Amino acid sequence: MPHARQRWLVPLEPLFPLLVIGAVGTVMRWGVAKYQKYENFGKPKRWSVDRWDRRMMERDSRLTGNVNFQRAEIEAPQAFLTNSAWELERPFM
Repeated sequence: MPHARQRWLVPLEPLFPLLVIGAVGTVMRWGVAKYQKYENFGKPKRWSVDRWDRRMMERDSRLTGNVNFQRAEIEAPQAFLTNSAWELERPFM
């Protein structure tokens, strides 16, 4: 009696749910990246921010009102004279 050739059947039932899960994950990843870019006014998301970057972001915030904008002018605006990073203290006199 000859042996019948056994076929390996691929189960098709889990393929559609896996495809849906992959598509939803891809769309969510794309959406989060677009939202982060929108939130930073078209610039990519910041990563590996150190102390210097935080200080520059604070400076930009005081100069322009937003941490994502920068100024290239030589002189600061007039409002920057009273907009200091130092906390105001009252002397003990």
